[in-house]
Amino acid sequence: VRPHIKAMVQSIDRSVGRIVATLKRLNLDRRTLVIFTSDNGGYLTYGTNFRQISSNGPWRAQKGSVYEGGHRVPAVFHWPSKIAAAVTDQTAISIDLLPTIAAIAAADTGGLALDGVDLAPLLFRGKPLPGRTLFWRKGTQKAVRRGPWKLAVEQPSRVELYNLDHDMGERNNVAKE
Repeated sequence: VRPHIKAMVQSIDRSVGRIVATLKRLNLDRRTLVIFTSDNGGYLTYGTNFRQISSNGPWRAQKGSVYEGGHRVPAVFHWPSKIAAAVTDQTAISIDLLPTIAAIAAADTGGLALDGVDLAPLLFRGKPLPGRTLFWRKGTQKAVRRGPWKLAVEQPSRVELYNLDHDMGERNNVAKE
């Protein structure tokens, strides 16, 4: 990991630590949901001067792509005495945050149909998320995912299909099969 990435991660770690410590000091930690996530994967290269900046692990590509390295990130939901420590492989997306927070806060959404799903049943009871199809795009790149299957399309002549359960690095295009 490059020194500037290391410095950024350490700075975020210290900042989140200060926020959590302040919540504890003010006795708000048991009444506050803390969500920590990112909107995208890391950059591997940026411009002409930055190469091998960070790592997206086994996932293909980087920020700005429809491949897993461009968007697959961890998320942490922390709420002592409300959410039990657990790890899940359920697929969530950032548009799930609004319906989740609205449901937890019992907010009146005025009958608006919200994109995304409420993650509260997963967070509080470990209940699996409903099956759904996710769509996203970046410029001319488009992708759709349902269960383990992911279709990536750059243009009609370049179509890729991956089973992420068996190929999380998106290396074996099975579209022709």
